[in-house]
Amino acid sequence: MHAPVEKKKGFSPEQLSYLVDAMAQLNLHEAFSGGVGQEARPEMVYGTPVDDLCKEELAKYQLHPLDLRMKMEGWTSRNELATGLDQFLLRHWGFFNVEPSSPAYMLRMRLPACKLRGDQMLMLAEIAEQHAGGYAHVTTRGNIQMREIQPKDVLTIMDKLHSVGLSCHGTGADSARNMTAAPTAGFDPVELIDMAPYTIRLSNLVLNTRALQGLPRKFNISFDGGGQISCVSDSNDISFQAVRIGDNDQGVEPGIYCRILLGGISGHKDLARDTGLLCTPEQTVMAGAAMLHVFVEHADRTNRKKARLKYLLDAKGMDWFMAMTEAKLEEFDAGFSFLRLAANHDAQRAQIKRQGHIGVHPQKDTVRSYIGLALEMGRLSPAQMRLIGQLAMEKGLNDLRLTVWQNLIIPHIPNDEIDAVAARLNEAGLQTTATAFAAGAVACTGKWGCKFGLASTKQDGTRLVRHLESRFTLDRPINIHLTGCPNSCAQHYIGDVGLVGATLSDGGEGYFVVLGGGSDNDRGIGRSLCGPVAATEIETVIETVIGNYLSRRDAGESFLAFVRKLTDDQLPGLLEASH
Repeated sequence: MHAPVEKKKGFSPEQLSYLVDAMAQLNLHEAFSGGVGQEARPEMVYGTPVDDLCKEELAKYQLHPLDLRMKMEGWTSRNELATGLDQFLLRHWGFFNVEPSSPAYMLRMRLPACKLRGDQMLMLAEIAEQHAGGYAHVTTRGNIQMREIQPKDVLTIMDKLHSVGLSCHGTGADSARNMTAAPTAGFDPVELIDMAPYTIRLSNLVLNTRALQGLPRKFNISFDGGGQISCVSDSNDISFQAVRIGDNDQGVEPGIYCRILLGGISGHKDLARDTGLLCTPEQTVMAGAAMLHVFVEHADRTNRKKARLKYLLDAKGMDWFMAMTEAKLEEFDAGFSFLRLAANHDAQRAQIKRQGHIGVHPQKDTVRSYIGLALEMGRLSPAQMRLIGQLAMEKGLNDLRLTVWQNLIIPHIPNDEIDAVAARLNEAGLQTTATAFAAGAVACTGKWGCKFGLASTKQDGTRLVRHLESRFTLDRPINIHLTGCPNSCAQHYIGDVGLVGATLSDGGEGYFVVLGGGSDNDRGIGRSLCGPVAATEIETVIETVIGNYLSRRDAGESFLAFVRKLTDDQLPGLLEASH
């Protein structure tokens, strides 16, 4: 006799809720609601009527960025630049029409954890020499950009990148941009954990998830292992910061965790805020993916100016966002939830070396060291790129790291070969030392290569650094950030000195000046000093500020500490000629 057949149960409330939501997002509900007399419902994109979408969102709705490849074939065969909303969609693939600055494309790489191999650098040198303008730049997200690329070369470049395991996909427009980790991850002498593997895994997950292509707006994510060099996590939408938790009365087992911070967007004067929640390093991948899905489903698609994560957090609150994230984790069967623990239970972080990305420094294994190169505003020639790649392969472990300070690190050099390697680098114009001005000077592309740029940041920054070096010798570093427009690609609000491009009343180039910004242990938003100041006068202005700092400070006082103790009323006094 057969056993009685158990009746199948219906959907659970959670399953029903998920199905209803999925049908609404895909507009499938309309296929089942066409009864007589029923009013037609508007087409929706994650709860937003199509008619209310901004033009960029409408473009993504009509043609998903992943489906752009056939158009790319046509543009390449005709040597034709994409324009209008087509070029907006093409940015998702890493190619940017930068007219009128240049009648060509800019290419931006995707280098998760800011890592690449020596042999990959050799291929980038080939692309720079054969298909770009004969140079490359390291960016403020530990990435590489190349310029002056003709449309006919786009697919050839992509094929060359793929041949060495590289990609430029997902590096522009509404993408989760290059995900950063500390440049010394894995060999930092004092790091708590190597976060690079999780950085790379989340980056790959995003590139292989259709729903995470074409976000409501761009998104920045960082992974900091708690070592002596940071990756400036404060300015990221999501920051996972490794912390050590000791004995506590909150029921959290001692060990290494990642504290979750959200909503950093320094150009809008917001630094990432602590959620009060922890996860393990292994859980950061699913946690990051879940948060991205919540952002996709709930961020503003009608107003580009309000589409970043900060504004969703402002509207809904941090607790709401993290509750929605935990619901997503349950939906994805992640098998964990966040731990709640206040930051006062974190062990003190190791001291950050503000110039640890320049020069020779010991590694964790003590028998090898890394060399940080002082690039001038991030610029590299193909010959320099080849030398760097060859040295990484011959003397290191075929490993290279880029930094958010627009320079490059060659790690794993045997200690007895450091001097010889440094000599070869110096002969090629690659300096292994830098002044306290040059080491922390960063600049976005500016007017020279970006249609949004209002000032020639790289040229002005180079001239400013050289001027200050000729006037002063510092015992403490001063970071100078130059950004060409309010989009703040060079994060002017978190520099000791921040300069943001402006147009003068006579149409000339100029800058607004802010002072006293910082990140990590020095986190804070810079305060306005003056502006707009003509670009031709900026050396005199900053020289006066530095001169007053050196003559008025307490013994050994840093520029940041000196500026921050001044009131808003006292700050303009730094512009007065010192006597």
